[in-house]
Order: sequence, then C-alpha cells, then structure tokens
Amino acid sequence: MGIGTSSDDVRRRNLSAVLTLVHRQRALTRAELTRRTGLSRSTVKDLVAELADAGLVEETQPTGSGAAVGVGRPSPVVRPSRRVLAVAVNPEIDAVTVALVTLGGAVSETARIPTPTIPSAADMVRIAAAAIAELRAALPAGCLLTSIGLAVPGLVHAPGSTVQLAPHLGWHDEKVGEMLHAATDLTVLAANDANVGAVAEHLFGGHPHADHMVYVNGGASGIGAGFVVAGELLEGAEGYAGELGHTYVGGDLPCHCGAVGCLETQVTQSVTRGDLDEQARYLGIALGGAINVMNPRLIVLGGFLRAFPEQAADALHAAVARHSMAAPRAAVRIVAASLGFETLMIGAAELAFGPLLADPAGYRAASAAG
Repeated sequence: MGIGTSSDDVRRRNLSAVLTLVHRQRALTRAELTRRTGLSRSTVKDLVAELADAGLVEETQPTGSGAAVGVGRPSPVVRPSRRVLAVAVNPEIDAVTVALVTLGGAVSETARIPTPTIPSAADMVRIAAAAIAELRAALPAGCLLTSIGLAVPGLVHAPGSTVQLAPHLGWHDEKVGEMLHAATDLTVLAANDANVGAVAEHLFGGHPHADHMVYVNGGASGIGAGFVVAGELLEGAEGYAGELGHTYVGGDLPCHCGAVGCLETQVTQSVTRGDLDEQARYLGIALGGAINVMNPRLIVLGGFLRAFPEQAADALHAAVARHSMAAPRAAVRIVAASLGFETLMIGAAELAFGPLLADPAGYRAASAAG
C-alpha cells in the first residue's frame, strides 16, 4: 500500500480535519461536521468520540428554539475543550506580553511585563519563561499546555524559528526558538507578528471576503503586514514577506532598517489626534501600493493603526485614492481589527496549535508519554 493511503493515515487526516473545523468554527453540530467533511455520520461520530476521549473536544446537546436539525433527535454540538491551551508570546521594545489561549482561539489569561530597557533575546526568554511558569502553576488539573507561539516584530526564518533581524529590538540571528524551548521544555514556533495577526483576523475575525486580505499591524516596534492570498498566508521564499513598514513613502528620516523615508518613520505609535490626518496620508501611500500589487478585497488595520479607519477616515481614503488604481481600489474595504489587541495573541497561539491540529492522536500520545 502506498504512502499516505493506510487506514492509520486516513484516520489521522480525518481526525485533523474534524478538530481543525471545530477549533476554527468554535462550535459545530455533528451534522454540520458531516456536511463539511463529506464523511459518513458514523465516521464523524467515531472521530468526535475519539477526540472527546483524548480531552480535545466536548459534546453537548443543543438548547433553544434552533436546536432541532430536521426531524428527530437534534444533532449534538461539538466544541473545542477549554482545557487545551497554547502559550502566546509577543516581545516589544517596552514590554513582553505572555498569554494563554484556549483551543478555539479564546484568550484566557494575559500578563504584560514592562521592561525598563529594550529587551535582548536573553531578556525576553528569561521574562517569558518566568511568566509561563506562573501561568502554568495556576492551571487547573487536567489542562494540556501544547506549545509556544512567538510573535516577533522582525524577520523570522520560519524553519528554525530564528530571528534573522528585529531592528527595533536590536536582535540579529537570534535562535529564540531553541532558547525558549530550553527554558520551558515546550515546543516553540516563531513567526513575524504581522503574519500571525493576519492569520488570526482571517480565521477568527469574522470578516467577509477575508480570503484576499492585507493585515497591517502597528506596534511599539514598528509596522508590518501579512498578506492572505486565496485563503493562504503569503510568506515568501524565506518567510520574510510583508515588510510594508519599510515601503518608501517620502521624506529623508533614517529608518532602523538602514533605508530612509520608510512608512514606519512617518507613522508611529506616538501619534496624537492633531497629526493623525498627516500620518493617515503617509499610511494611504503604502496601502495604495499594496492595493495595486495585491488586489485585496479587505485591508485590516491592527495595533495602534486601529484608530485610523474611524478617526482619520477621510484623510486615509483620500490618500489611498491618490495612490491606487480605481478598479482594484473599488473592491477594497479598510477596517479596524475586529479582535482588538488580542489579535497577535490569538495568531501566535494558532501557530502553536499547528502540530496538534495536524495530528491530534499523535500529539496527544506524545504529550501523555512525556
């Protein structure tokens, strides 16, 4: 029998499909799972039972007027277990934020630890490890802590979770994945903060037309973007795609990256209401270029950029109109991140949940053995 066609392989794929759907939809009836997966009712019932036995999902009977599905007994509702959690970590120039996020993308606990100076990679590991230890000690019995997702404001070499360059943090070729794993004994997966933000808003933001989306994040460490194309994250050959903050928008202010006139030299977290319109004009230049290149249906602004669609809408849209072609611009909506300031935490956790979602049975067995 060929690779990938054994009954065990089929079972793993089916378990992955069911758990991923339940996780990303947050609640589905067994009947909905049957329709979405194309599997038989008895197969879905068995898969849900296996996931429930592993403590990964919970089944309840539906309540309320919409409980009945067709004629006869209503279909049970399957939800992700809130006892299955990932750790999300986001270092910035002034703080390290650590959160616990449940399966299903709900932030349950958050600790933001301010730093007196810009944290080095070693500082971040020390601070995050201490916070994780405290959060871990407070977990109720029976909880499963899966992995750590690390959202970094910089260029991350995806295969090794190595930060190639985080200019505002001053990190160069830092093996943060290995370092944080050694300090916590948890698997660590790192990615650019805007990329994980794009994943979070795409999967959990509830946005129409999110399969062609640009997410732009503004934080203390600058501006970055994540591009979703046909429902998939565009990462680039080495995982470095999306550095919209280093688009030239005008002026000669030096940037941390070594260039001048980058977007993040003109649009910063220290923005005040008085110059919001001026900064919106620079932001519109960059967004106009992204519209011309990517032809998205949706642009989502997160972090401190969430203020622009409401507080500087006229200036922003006027600048976008001046710097983009009419046809692709007509298809675009520009909105604030619907997940608010939890966007990066949810996105980092999605990174951490990846191994579990890919192989629920194997991951659970390995966790139990460990």
